[in-house]
Amino acid sequence: MTLLAERQRDRIIGFGSSLGFHTLLAAVALWPMRFALETIALPQGADPAVYLVDPLPPPGPPALPGLNPTDPAHDDALRPSGASSVTIRGFTFDFTKVGGRATILFPFLSPGLSLNQFALQVQPIDDHLRLPPEYAPAGERASGNRPPLELSDRAFQAIIDQSWSRRDRWTSFQTIARLAETHNANAGQLPALLRAYTEQDGLQPYSDPGIRDPRLWTELQIAADHVEFVGFISRYTSAHPGSRATIELLFLLDKLMQASRDALVTLLDTDAYVDLAWTRQANLDAMTFVAKLEHHYNDVLEQKGLSRRELLGAHYDTLRLGILNGILSTAPDGYRAADARFLIGAIYWRQGRKADAVRSWRDITMSPKDEYQTTDSDIVAAVLRLGTPIAPVSETEIERILSADYGRWLSASIDRLKKFGYQMDKY
Repeated sequence: MTLLAERQRDRIIGFGSSLGFHTLLAAVALWPMRFALETIALPQGADPAVYLVDPLPPPGPPALPGLNPTDPAHDDALRPSGASSVTIRGFTFDFTKVGGRATILFPFLSPGLSLNQFALQVQPIDDHLRLPPEYAPAGERASGNRPPLELSDRAFQAIIDQSWSRRDRWTSFQTIARLAETHNANAGQLPALLRAYTEQDGLQPYSDPGIRDPRLWTELQIAADHVEFVGFISRYTSAHPGSRATIELLFLLDKLMQASRDALVTLLDTDAYVDLAWTRQANLDAMTFVAKLEHHYNDVLEQKGLSRRELLGAHYDTLRLGILNGILSTAPDGYRAADARFLIGAIYWRQGRKADAVRSWRDITMSPKDEYQTTDSDIVAAVLRLGTPIAPVSETEIERILSADYGRWLSASIDRLKKFGYQMDKY
């Protein structure tokens, strides 16, 4: 073996042995301990044995990107029997994906979010632990060379409109996902595009048109797409930690949590045998499937000690706070930190932790590009007038500000629905 090969071997083996004692960048932390020969271009004439460091660990329960390990053996008991579609008022809902993902339909609850897969902490890196550029993962090598996304205003909005969907969200998101994979994570319009998608195409208002069936099936279909979104966001944030595009995707993840919670509450509030008369007439097996699904998730909540509705809400709040605080710790140059602080304060305020809410809001530094600029400004002005203890009149003012923020979102969302020919009770 040549001296050069020996040095390469020592360098790589030294790197592998130090993994147990140091924290690497998220992109490196997700890199396998064993260098797969089929994915790494070895130097010409190099000894392949040099590049095999440690054997892969024995397989355990499979884990989806961004989530805790799952046990697929639990899926069979919930799979629906019979036809996998139900037609209500002329709309057909295909719940094949819902049935196939029954046990991970609400992934933020079960199997649960793995926060360490989203690069939410800024980690110092020792220079001697940095991978040589030629051995860095392909995505990391190419990231800095990706062109900035440049779009005209018309093309920009056209992409956002094409990505809007009342039901099949993941399919409609694919154009934006491809642009994210091929363009710069900081420069250009990619961060703005991801932000516009979250603002314009994310959460949508729903109301029951006198019957529960359409809303339930729509929300279940949307929930079935959350696993793909979580996986995409996990992979992207790990590959591009601390980038503006990553921050925007973390805000999207926060929206997904809220949508997931709302869909779960809709399911839990539905008595299949009482509330789903239209489903029963269209497909009795579909109604039976919903009853089994509700029973399953009530069991999950009981096992996790979350049977009481307020405890379920606290579970989702804790996850949201983890994401939002992660944004604060990794946002480049305070990018969108004001929006994160506003949302953190809103969660605390709703929980009754008003002193914590005020502390979060008092740390807001205004930026003209913040999503919640109007609300941020009102909140900052209000908390500066707060005394200790908080005066009741000040509490009323903050409630008014938060209600006004919700009203602005609802009004904008209704206008967005009308643009595509929908109302809140149309699916």
